[in-house]
Formats: sequence, structure tokens, C-alpha cells
Amino acid sequence: MNKLKRLIEELCPNGVKNKKLGEVCDFVNGFAFRSSLFREDGEKIIRITNINGRTVDIDDVKYFYKEDYKTDLEQFSIKNGDILIAMSGATTGKIGCYNYDDISYLNQRIGKFKPHSGILSRRYLYHVLLANTGTLYVLAGGGAQPNLSSTKLMETFEIPVPPFVVQEEIANILDRFAEYAAELQAELQAELQARQEQYEYYRNKLLTFNKIGGARRNMDENE
Repeated sequence: MNKLKRLIEELCPNGVKNKKLGEVCDFVNGFAFRSSLFREDGEKIIRITNINGRTVDIDDVKYFYKEDYKTDLEQFSIKNGDILIAMSGATTGKIGCYNYDDISYLNQRIGKFKPHSGILSRRYLYHVLLANTGTLYVLAGGGAQPNLSSTKLMETFEIPVPPFVVQEEIANILDRFAEYAAELQAELQAELQARQEQYEYYRNKLLTFNKIGGARRNMDENE
């Protein structure tokens, strides 16, 4: 949390108050979609396996038909920019931001944050949560079978809450930093790949050269 903490200290030299998450944000637990009613198409269901720690991956999702359920599922809808959290299992505490235009739906064992408008910036909350995944895991009890209680999360987890405009500025700075880090990582990966390919090329050339050289030596010795 060092970078986030430094930004808060720089932009709020007089300090900020910590507030319990439940004071500035609402929370929605997921719906228990029945696996027997999973479909090959229809509306997307976001499961705990789709949360990768920073974003939501929809390459492998299940589907359902709304007419299969009598419940009003609107409260479980997930829209672009929504922040989700894994509530149990090995991925407990992992965060995922939903970055798609299509609406999906929240499965059980996943929670969705609903920051209070004008009070808590969604992107600021995202960065605070990312910086505290370890704390969230401990809050869930850790161990082999961690389970994060939404009540405990909202009533005990505290976050610093600067003025809203400051939150937005902090979020923008951290977003740009994350973009730069991602670009740098991609460049490093490309460079490593190029080096690997170069190494394999020269290694194969050397092996070919040795085979040809060895064959010629054997011919000379037989003459």
C-alpha cells in the first residue's frame, strides 16, 4: 500500500479519516445459480474462477436463461466498471474489475461493491482493495478453507476516505501507473521472447555445423 499511502499523504497533508467500508459502500452477494440449469448460450454467469486478481476473465463462463428463474435477478447484474471480490476458496480476497459492455450476472461466492455516489470513488476503492488483498484474506480466516463474510467485511474493514476529488485524482494516477507497468511488462516479455528465439536459432545453427563437421571428419578418416 506504499504508493497509495504516499499519494494520500502528499495530497492530504492534514490527514484523512478512516471509515468502515459499510459506511461508504453497499455490498451485494451473488445468486445461487443452479448448475443443472446452465446453458450453452444466454446470459453470462460470472463465477469465482473468472476473477483473476485484477480483472474479470470471461473466456470460460456459464450461461443461463432468465425464464428458468422466478427471482428478479436485476440486483445481481454486473456492468462495466463494477468491482467484484472472491468470497471463499483459494482465491478469497482476489479482486476483479468487470471491463465489458455486455451485462453479466453474479454467481454465489462472489460479491459486488456499490460505492455511495459522490462519497467513494469506484476506481479509488478498486486500488485500495488491490493494496489490501492480504488483509482481506486474513479477515476471511486464512487457512485451507477461507470464507469471507460480507457482514464482517463491511463492518470491520476500514479504508482511508479523502475528499472525493482527491480520490479521483489518486485513482487516475494509479491507473496511469498500472498502464505504464503493463506496457513495460509487455515490452519485457517481447524482448525475452526475441532473445529466446535468437538463442534457439544460433543453437540450431551450431548443432547443424557440428553434425556437418563431424560427418566430414569421418569421411576424411575413411579415405
